[in-house]
Amino acid sequence: MNLRITINLDQDLPPPITEHSLSQLMQQHLSLWPQGARCATQERDGEVLFWNASINKVRQARIEATPKRGLMPLIGLRYQVDATYFEDDNEATLLANDWQCSVVTLEEFVTAR
Repeated sequence: MNLRITINLDQDLPPPITEHSLSQLMQQHLSLWPQGARCATQERDGEVLFWNASINKVRQARIEATPKRGLMPLIGLRYQVDATYFEDDNEATLLANDWQCSVVTLEEFVTAR
């Protein structure tokens, strides 16, 4: 028997997509909204980014972004105020089912509580 194992360190595999929206994941896993953040988005690796840029700018960037490039080149590091990952009980990263289009605002987060 010939067994061959190949490990590709250049391949970036995103976590599996959950049944929950980003807003739902935030309600479940976020206790405090970061100070100064106007809205939040999620990247393909599950990282949730909080922005103090205008909500319209973030929404436009969300439309223009590609999965591999993400939002940082479009919005800019100076507008990022915080970042986090949401994990399940097995410490697996959670990726929202709407991560490619969702922009959750502070108002939406507070209203849903």
